[in-house]
Amino acid sequence: MRQQIAGAFFALLIAAAGTVTAWAADEGVWELSEDGKYWMYMYGPDDPAEDEWIEDSGKIYYVDAKGRMKTGWVASKSDGQKYYMGPDGAMCFNTFASDGRYVGSEGTGVEAYDKYRKAVKSQIKKAAPKKTSGKKNVSSAQEQLQQFFKLEDLNMDGYQDLIIMWGAAEARSLCQVAVWIPEDGKFQLSAEFDMPDNDGSQSALYLDPEGEEVWLEMLERSGDMNLFQMKYISPVFDNIWSFTVELDEAGEGRYYVNGMEESREDWELFMIQARQERGSQMVTGYLPATEENINQQVDRVLTEEGRELWE
Repeated sequence: MRQQIAGAFFALLIAAAGTVTAWAADEGVWELSEDGKYWMYMYGPDDPAEDEWIEDSGKIYYVDAKGRMKTGWVASKSDGQKYYMGPDGAMCFNTFASDGRYVGSEGTGVEAYDKYRKAVKSQIKKAAPKKTSGKKNVSSAQEQLQQFFKLEDLNMDGYQDLIIMWGAAEARSLCQVAVWIPEDGKFQLSAEFDMPDNDGSQSALYLDPEGEEVWLEMLERSGDMNLFQMKYISPVFDNIWSFTVELDEAGEGRYYVNGMEESREDWELFMIQARQERGSQMVTGYLPATEENINQQVDRVLTEEGRELWE
């Protein structure tokens, strides 16, 4: 059979468990089949390549047992992997297949990346504001809710996490913060909020002055404030600062920091300290959750750094 090893590049490409697919290296020419439906690699008259991987002009092709060039996903008998062949029959790399799956640097599918992209879209869809038109006890602001999102590596583990916001008129409020857990292949909710109801409460995310940790600030209309910190690699927010004000029987304010009563002056000093730790760099850049924006942000060709994460 006209086969031999065609070089280290191709040998590495689909080497598996110590076996290597042999690539046809004999010179041949591509010709259309008699019915004009398929391309065939011909070594000579009535001598087609059959059930072979072909290396031709630096590209890789596959012809089946009938000598027909194949497109789409093709399974290799030697390593059991499936390789994606483009419309021209050549093996594809670092792109999207026609079925939406991602093709990595070795021509095979990247299942983990496909799972992540699907999870992002599903999470955004599940968090979308429900239709409220005509329902009782629904404010006009709730009826005007729009959804926004942002992908951001919140815990600095290399994977893009998901932030979802609701927008009503000029105000926006956090809806969900979800961290990707690569070991589990799914998102973990780090924070989830009820639909805004115009009670004056606010929530926002901040990057600390070093840009290494994320803070979640929750501010109530009463003046109460809670600050939560997400540390390096962690998927959860820890409550670091809590500021509350309570009125006594005489209507005088009693001030508490992390559950301990403080003077008004010390309460304010502690709040200044907490906000200095939180930093002033608010996470911004949220996009409307339209299908176009979601696809543009989620369905991205992997960079070299991204390939190291997902492949």
